[in-house]
Amino acid sequence: MKLIIRIFLIIIVAYFLSFYLPWWSLIVLTFIIGFLIPGHGLNLFISGFLGGGLLWMAYSWYLDTKTQSILTDKIIHLFPFEDGFLLIILSGLIGGLSAGFGCLSGNSFRHLFMKKKTKSFYS
Repeated sequence: MKLIIRIFLIIIVAYFLSFYLPWWSLIVLTFIIGFLIPGHGLNLFISGFLGGGLLWMAYSWYLDTKTQSILTDKIIHLFPFEDGFLLIILSGLIGGLSAGFGCLSGNSFRHLFMKKKTKSFYS
């Protein structure tokens, strides 16, 4: 349940923050979400990866269809592939990795302030 909450929270808040803040605000947001909503490592990375990746992929696809692929056709010459859809997938992959590592870093920062439980002899 926390996975789904984190994904939707990342998508909704990052979408509105992108109008006012630079692209790296996604990483700061996922860091804060990873700090506030606890979880395990892989679970946090997947929620950040899916939230950030789906947002960046959907938004780049939206811009691509809205502008009739003008920017995609100009940027595609910089890469060794010919299909513009691969550029959208690459954008989602970059956004997903940065958001996933941001969320994982937030959880690691949270563990710095938690006391470790001492193991008793009987546990």
